[in-house]
Amino acid sequence: MLYKRRLFQVLALLGLSVGLWNCQDTIDVALDDAPQLLVVDAWLNNLPETQTVRLTLTQPYFDNQLSNGVNDATVTMVDDQGNMTTFQGKGDGNYTWTPTGEEGIGEVGRTYTLNIDWNGKTYTGTTPMADVPPIDSITQEFRVDDLRGPDGIYCQFFARDLLGLGNAYWIKTYKNGQFLNKPQEINIAFDAAFSPGAEADNLIFITPIREAVNRFPDPDTDDNDEVAPWNPGDSIHVELHSITLTAFRFLTIARDQMTNGDNTIFAIPLANTKGNMSSSQADEDVLGMFNMAAVSSLGARIEEQ
Repeated sequence: MLYKRRLFQVLALLGLSVGLWNCQDTIDVALDDAPQLLVVDAWLNNLPETQTVRLTLTQPYFDNQLSNGVNDATVTMVDDQGNMTTFQGKGDGNYTWTPTGEEGIGEVGRTYTLNIDWNGKTYTGTTPMADVPPIDSITQEFRVDDLRGPDGIYCQFFARDLLGLGNAYWIKTYKNGQFLNKPQEINIAFDAAFSPGAEADNLIFITPIREAVNRFPDPDTDDNDEVAPWNPGDSIHVELHSITLTAFRFLTIARDQMTNGDNTIFAIPLANTKGNMSSSQADEDVLGMFNMAAVSSLGARIEEQ
């Protein structure tokens, strides 16, 4: 009798599962149209290389095309001593400044204001350039049964947060000259840890931040989980960028939004990420971020272990 009851329960569950599977319907969600907003992508630094300000317009949520570039704007930047830099339009919404020598743009301790004149309005953002510590070293180690992935070579960098609470950094990694730019690879730090509550002032960056220079596996690529982060002969280049607290919050929210699909039923509602730009028209929003970063860097060649 007990056996028959359990068999009946199993069959009932199977029937319910099949019924739920058969009841799945595709739902088309109609979203209201919203006015297009200007988006400013201005992550500048003091390296002696071309600096780019990118201007685009927002687009509907379900539009999977590249956003339209704004090509008829005037883009300038002025520091707190009145020195002006003009960015030249290059098409596709890109405005660039290129050094004529070995000097980069910007100086630690100065404050900079970005001005964008477009469509009869002015958009501005102001940011200081904070200092950044040097990168002391990059280590490499062959690991077996590592929790991050397959057996192979893993790297980490070592640097110490500057003295004083409230420093923020964006750690960028390049593998063989290619920037590791997956959303999960956005590696940011508040002082030497993840967030203000850690109170990790003037310490060596914690291990998860140091090891986030390793490639993040891409589950959409066949057999990618079986590929080690680094192979002998690869090059690794790590850059430490100083960012403001506003930029730190911007990147934190942007990363959470871009990886929101990984949270399944715990996903948070999507929303535009607000930065530090404002419009001369009081009732108009503008999106994006302007940051001036000082940069320290270090590179290494991966060796046979």
